[in-house]
Amino acid sequence: MTDSTLAMNPKAAVDRAFDWVKTRSRLAWPGLAFVTGLMMSRTFAPMNLFPLLFVAIPLMILILDRVQSGREAFSQGWWVGFGMFALGMNWVGHSFTQQDAVPAGLAPFAVVIMAAGLALYIGLTFWVAWRLWPKGWFRIVYFAAVWTLFEVARGTWFTGLPWLLVGSAWAEWLSVAQSVLWLSVYGLTFVTMLAAGWIVCLVDGAFSVRRSVVASLGVLLFAVIALAGYQRLANNETRYHLAVTMRLVQANIPQREKWISYLIDDHFERYLQLSRRGDMDGRARGVRLLIWPETAVQRENFDREGSIPRWQMSKLLEYGSFAITGAPRYEHTPDGTRFFNSLFALNSKGDLYARYDKVKLVPFGEYVPMAGILNAIGLEQLTGGAPFTPGERHQTVHLPGVPSFSPLVCYEVIFPGQAFNPADRPEWLLNVTNDGWFGMTEGPYQHLALARLRAIEEGLPLVRSAGTGISAVIDPYGRTVNKLGLNRQGVLESPLPQANEAPAIPSALRVLVALILSAGIMAIQMWRHSRGQAK
Repeated sequence: MTDSTLAMNPKAAVDRAFDWVKTRSRLAWPGLAFVTGLMMSRTFAPMNLFPLLFVAIPLMILILDRVQSGREAFSQGWWVGFGMFALGMNWVGHSFTQQDAVPAGLAPFAVVIMAAGLALYIGLTFWVAWRLWPKGWFRIVYFAAVWTLFEVARGTWFTGLPWLLVGSAWAEWLSVAQSVLWLSVYGLTFVTMLAAGWIVCLVDGAFSVRRSVVASLGVLLFAVIALAGYQRLANNETRYHLAVTMRLVQANIPQREKWISYLIDDHFERYLQLSRRGDMDGRARGVRLLIWPETAVQRENFDREGSIPRWQMSKLLEYGSFAITGAPRYEHTPDGTRFFNSLFALNSKGDLYARYDKVKLVPFGEYVPMAGILNAIGLEQLTGGAPFTPGERHQTVHLPGVPSFSPLVCYEVIFPGQAFNPADRPEWLLNVTNDGWFGMTEGPYQHLALARLRAIEEGLPLVRSAGTGISAVIDPYGRTVNKLGLNRQGVLESPLPQANEAPAIPSALRVLVALILSAGIMAIQMWRHSRGQAK
């Protein structure tokens, strides 16, 4: 076939290219899938290379067009997932360099094992898609639905890890990100998969105006979404509670030093000094809310009567002001001692006005799944010391004279539709976190991007206090009001942005709609497939 013929028939050119890859070597075919996953990983923060979505997603559809068996489909999908998670979440390995109890040499193995496990979801996505793979344009809609279903599964099964969701690739592109208010992040995933997938129509046959028009539907769809988002941003300015001034303290204490016993008092003193900002009376003067991050206090008796750290912290406050900090706590029960990762709010007298115990704990970080089984078979060394106990439920904190807020500790902020108790809608979200485990990697940037999406989807401002950064104040449209960068010491001051009205459709219901829509499309394809077999 001549070059001019190939130019007039894109499908023939693509077939020839894929045939070359499949026959090049045994590694070339899975290698193409792996590179596709690598491209997907670069679309998320802090790289934000969203054009790669419009290359990687069509490539996945073209790969599925050419697999010959369920086993091959699963393998190709697994390699896509492995590339995406191994590079996109490689920052997890950095945590192994921050603790003496675990050899740093295990970091690469941990990243590989984690990526291999998460890649199973993408492998299953490809396998399920291939089992009922349709022809023509409907396969693009069908693949978008299957991908979205398995993203929801990944975000909910086995405690869930909604990280590197395709919809979250738009977190820093605020015009498009506004759509999570209407679609949810899973709905934005579906739209992204659909819009990028339409490009495949360009190579489904000989060149034609009709195919070009169909392929351009994806660009048109995103143009409409981006324009609607742009108008929303342009027509709405940030409004503030001017009487509610905040001071967020970022002490930037290295993770390797954080829990060294003889340095804990020094760490606490650093927080006190930063909170005062040189005030001659030693007060956080003119501040209504003084906010410290997750486990800023490393004393487990912070909530006990006579706690000296609590008394010292209260002396920073003026009358009518409150301090909020993360600290561990414990309680004795007939079954033993239970430990909690908690957040406390206190006034200038040292009275504890509120306490919140973290509900969603980090697997293998704050607890070990199936620890009871491991202990029973004699593998106690794998479960480590005493794990944290999860709190009972999300709660909304009400402090006198302060707009109510929902506390979210660490990665609790990444879960769509689960940012607060739906029976008591808050006026803002408070995310306290310690990202010091992950150093100067992509992890803290990705964490912040996911937090930004919670602000947009709930129409609530988000205040983020991070021990080593990135601390930020974000308005309900996802715009950054102020921030303090990664690996910096200092304070961030800002008035509290006001909330928008509650969305007409609650975020949890938007997630459910995306799930039902995707399941409905799968059901339609099952029906179409069964009819085709019957004939």
